[in-house]
Amino acid sequence: MKVGVCGIYCEKCPKFLKKQCSGCGLNPVCKMPACAKEKGVEICFNCPEFPCFLNYEFFSKSWLDFLKSDKVVG
Repeated sequence: MKVGVCGIYCEKCPKFLKKQCSGCGLNPVCKMPACAKEKGVEICFNCPEFPCFLNYEFFSKSWLDFLKSDKVVG
């Protein structure tokens, strides 16, 4: 099972299935793999800046706001 740096199981990701994401290697469509590598994290959720503007471009605002709320984190 391959989980991308974005935290999604690739084979179930709508963007991956529509060929809008080529995976976590060099990816001309998604900036998340390069960002994670630059920040030294394996997945975005481990980044101290999560959620950042890249996440908000990819995921729904309500979902990210839920993840960063006290209900889920700390």
